[in-house]
Amino acid sequence: MSGGLAEGVVERCERCGAVLDVSPDSVVVVCGYCGWVSLVGGGEAKVLAPDCADVSALRNLAESFVRSKAGGNVRLRELAFLMVPFWVVELDTWTRYNGYVEEVRTRQTGVGKRSRMESYRIYKPVRGEFKERVAVAVYGRRFEAIFGLSQLKASVISNYGRAHELNPQAIRGWSAISSELGESEAVEAAKTRVSEEHRARVESMTSKIFDCYTTANPLSSRLLIYPVVEARYEWGGKSYRICIDGLKDSPRILAAELPLTLRTRVARALLTVAGVAGAILLALMLQPLVGVEELPEELRLAAIAAAPIVSFVSGVVGAYSATIVQRVMRALKARDIMVLGG
Repeated sequence: MSGGLAEGVVERCERCGAVLDVSPDSVVVVCGYCGWVSLVGGGEAKVLAPDCADVSALRNLAESFVRSKAGGNVRLRELAFLMVPFWVVELDTWTRYNGYVEEVRTRQTGVGKRSRMESYRIYKPVRGEFKERVAVAVYGRRFEAIFGLSQLKASVISNYGRAHELNPQAIRGWSAISSELGESEAVEAAKTRVSEEHRARVESMTSKIFDCYTTANPLSSRLLIYPVVEARYEWGGKSYRICIDGLKDSPRILAAELPLTLRTRVARALLTVAGVAGAILLALMLQPLVGVEELPEELRLAAIAAAPIVSFVSGVVGAYSATIVQRVMRALKARDIMVLGG
């Protein structure tokens, strides 16, 4: 494919003539009909893909899921079978950091009735480094989000080893989405993501960071298109979304918006009432401790503040729970980085 992509112009595959799913920002274009892959500006590229689950099996999975979660008064509105672009970049990384850890210790001061416990702080310098070989999943679209993307990245990074050279016959019935990131951009995005993750890890280990540097050397990068089913269903006059992993032999619901029935909201409100009642009981139990002079001042203040804080938190959570009409089910913890070795 030569030249750039103009907005509003229908692009067709140079090999088979099929209409291509592209945007003005597309860099790597995949034909979902014949599997031809091209670079905008000229040349061909290699794209990998794992095996897709059977389309009818995925449809049955979506239908059975919404029936089990939303009951009989539900209608599956639309299903989109997509091959979504991801770059998987493997890197050798080395992070060095320098900072300190703050510790709070206690000591006894005074004698006799005037003795008391007081807290003081110490600061311990910390310095270290760690090296890792990692794989990073980089979403191939710039501005177009997909529901359940965080869980989808976790599935991609766990299963990218199952991808092989694209077989056009295997993705018949699926819409191949083109990548808007080229290889160099994907590598830079992966480097940035690893630096952020390593810095967050160091921050969890220290109280303050003075320096944190990450060096990342790319080992390999591969573009793959991953099978995803986007579904929508209607319940109670509202629309809800589902994201389904379309991987062969292990299709599953990755994320789903689920309606909250009136019964569920009432149950949550009752739990809130129980929380407030518990806060009142806690206040009555802690009241005798307030006048005990032998206790550290911090504990006496905690005894005074505990009940109002618990009551306030219970009220806020209860008010929020009683007004929301849906919740989001997530099958996987968000993850886009996998450690391959030290």
